[in-house]
Amino acid sequence: MVRYIAENDEEAPTIQESPASAHLALLAKGRVSQSFPLRGEVQLGREKDNAIVVADQKVSRHHALLTPIDETYIIQDRGSANGTYVNGVRIAQPTRLHHEDKISLGDATFLFVLGSTMPTTIDPPLASSASPVQAVLGASIPSVAKDGQPIWLVIGCMAAAIVALLIILAIMFGLFLGHNSQFLGLMLWWPAGGVG
Repeated sequence: MVRYIAENDEEAPTIQESPASAHLALLAKGRVSQSFPLRGEVQLGREKDNAIVVADQKVSRHHALLTPIDETYIIQDRGSANGTYVNGVRIAQPTRLHHEDKISLGDATFLFVLGSTMPTTIDPPLASSASPVQAVLGASIPSVAKDGQPIWLVIGCMAAAIVALLIILAIMFGLFLGHNSQFLGLMLWWPAGGVG
């Protein structure tokens, strides 16, 4: 569970307040479940004194800090036990955030969005960033295997291994038949002539 806490009513958004320059969106099954406007420094963690409270035992009491800088934000892990991740990579130092970066704290995943409008779903990758095969056949084909190798490299290695096995089997079968030429004559005779 995540919620936004304002320390007092004066910090709640008012009509005179400028729009937020960025948002954090809590993701649930590919959809935005909650959106948090970012104004100034924002602290995330399990304790109630954080601006964004994440009620998850894997999240530290004061887990991470977002600081505005040059029209974006810097995220810094505050020495959390389980770490802060940006796009699946654990950060060890302050990291500049880019539009639609994914931030993970414990089991919670947030989408960082620059600008005042907040998307309701995550858009699929653009066709221009997909491989030519993905562009033709659709984005359902993964471009990278689970271990980080390009999928076509994995498929190519598997095909080479299959071809090598077939060659070895053909050589072994040829050697077997070469030593047993009588057996070869019997095999050729059996289907055609049968037993008389």
